[in-house]
Amino acid sequence: MTPAQALAVDVPAEVRAPFIRPPGRALMLGHVHPDADVLGALLGLGLALDDRGWTVTWGGPHPAPEVLRFLPGVERYRRLERLTGPFDVVVTADCPNPGRMEGLLEQARALAVVVVNIDHHGDNRRYGDVNWIDTTAAATGEMVYGLLVALGSSITPAIATNLFTAIHTDTGSFRYSNVTPKTFHVAGALVAAGADPASVGGCLYERRGPESLRWLSETLGRVRVSEDGRLAWLTLATGAVPDAFIEAEELVNYPRSLASVRVACLLREQGGQVKVSLRAKGDVDVSRIAARFGGGGHPNAAGCTVAGPLGRATDEVLAAVRAALDGSPPGEVSSSGA
Repeated sequence: MTPAQALAVDVPAEVRAPFIRPPGRALMLGHVHPDADVLGALLGLGLALDDRGWTVTWGGPHPAPEVLRFLPGVERYRRLERLTGPFDVVVTADCPNPGRMEGLLEQARALAVVVVNIDHHGDNRRYGDVNWIDTTAAATGEMVYGLLVALGSSITPAIATNLFTAIHTDTGSFRYSNVTPKTFHVAGALVAAGADPASVGGCLYERRGPESLRWLSETLGRVRVSEDGRLAWLTLATGAVPDAFIEAEELVNYPRSLASVRVACLLREQGGQVKVSLRAKGDVDVSRIAARFGGGGHPNAAGCTVAGPLGRATDEVLAAVRAALDGSPPGEVSSSGA
């Protein structure tokens, strides 16, 4: 595979069409509790449109977390309650479930000419007017890079930093099984365009506050492992640790790192609901488990939101995981949606 072949992306004409027009108004719409996967993709695409003369609005149900304040342009991303249109295009990214935008998508539809849904999750619900779902892509940021190349947009250092960060986090620092040769070629092109891997890595993983290690010590003491060693989980009641600490750490990866563990779970209580993060190693498809609770994701990384209280939600989720580990399909469960 030559570099040119690796970077070539077959972007459908209907995906390019909303952006091949005189500059207008665009909304980059994020999901709840935005992470680097979605922020990097939306900021990268939005900044490219901004450079082409578009008027761009970024936002979603929640503000960007403090740990991602290093992303170029993130200061323009804000919490949205009521939208003011019209918009020529609304873009969603890395969001398979429209419910995760908490009603903002429905507002946007009434104000927009077209909704473009860009994602690499196989369980995406195809809720856009235009749906570009590429399950062969390792990250939605990889797809946005291909779109910008197809549009002939300049990849500035700011755009490159956002897209590199999105790819870096969406692939688990290039550790997940969805990584392909193309992923590294795209990452290399973004580095050549100005992304600094050392700076991105430092901002993501080496900016802990002085209390973080104490919180991490207390949190890891809550990890539980099943008798057979295949399942590990961590539960966090409301207020157990600061929200900022949770947002800054991929806590579910700690139980996942145990050699014997095939599925790791983080269950975090929030306002009467429980946010669940699932990670797997091997052949257990945690996206199918998450789907039983109204969520979704990838085979090795998925999530959902389950009705509380925490104890009952934990029992339901762990029962579903154990059933999957035993090779039988998870049973029907109660759900509040993702």
